[in-house]
Amino acid sequence: MVWSYLPLFFSIIFFLISLYVNSFVQVLADRNSPYWIPTLPDIGHRLLPYWTYFSINNYYLLAAFVLVLIRYIFQRDIRLIVFRRWIFIQAVMFIMRSISIYVTSLSVPLPGCNTTAVGSPPVEAFYIMFFIHATCGDVLFSGHTVTLTLCALAWTTYSKGEEHYPIRWLWNRFKSKTQEIIPGRSGWLYPQLDSTGDPLSFYLTTYLVWIFTIIGYLFIIATRFHYTVDVFLGFLLSHLTWQTYHYYIKNLAERRNIIITRFFLWFEGYGRPPANTSVSLLTGPTSINPEQPGHIETHNDVVNPSGDSYT
Repeated sequence: MVWSYLPLFFSIIFFLISLYVNSFVQVLADRNSPYWIPTLPDIGHRLLPYWTYFSINNYYLLAAFVLVLIRYIFQRDIRLIVFRRWIFIQAVMFIMRSISIYVTSLSVPLPGCNTTAVGSPPVEAFYIMFFIHATCGDVLFSGHTVTLTLCALAWTTYSKGEEHYPIRWLWNRFKSKTQEIIPGRSGWLYPQLDSTGDPLSFYLTTYLVWIFTIIGYLFIIATRFHYTVDVFLGFLLSHLTWQTYHYYIKNLAERRNIIITRFFLWFEGYGRPPANTSVSLLTGPTSINPEQPGHIETHNDVVNPSGDSYT
């Protein structure tokens, strides 16, 4: 039982180390930032009115993070899978950001911004980790955008519409409706699934999550927290890294002789599957029964595609 948590523990430790490294480099980048250079021309700043309440970005980020935790913490069959990948990729993005903000310094986009990280960089890094102190010159690319994007991707990549089941169960109980078995249904409330049972298409919650995320992007730009290009590159790199990682683990069985692949076989808990095994993002190496229904509803409870039930 404990062994199954080791990859998650590894992700958390890697995340904390990379978060500290990113915070440490933020201080160094801030002290190299050309404060004397005027703000660069930016279309996003020109189109969006300036909003001085830049703390909204931290609160918005915290809300997105907590929502993902609540979304999956009770889903026992896949929560370890989701959390270890989500945290691991966040750590990778922190390392990438540490390099980016250090090698090139841009002028500060926030008018009159004054850094509060004036002490020793190793100590200030801890203050920054917990949002006690802040810097101004760590611009390209946006860390807030990265976390918002990964929260949205974590929600939309693994959800099969399970978040709708408690609501539908309560609605049917209230209406005293008899629920029927509906095989493989997809649509506004449930995504279409691929051959391994992974979500394939958008559905209602997907649109809502991305609308929430895009509003967060607009807050970051409107408060002059970052340039528009910082937000754009933060989104683009996060999305590409997320998709690359998931494509890679889909093909782990075919690359198991590579040293780094052996680590990810352990990290994903795949063991040594046959080279031609189909891999699901949710269940690992698997063989799918094509006749198995994607969504089953019974009279007494509703069973979601991941195996959880609400009674």
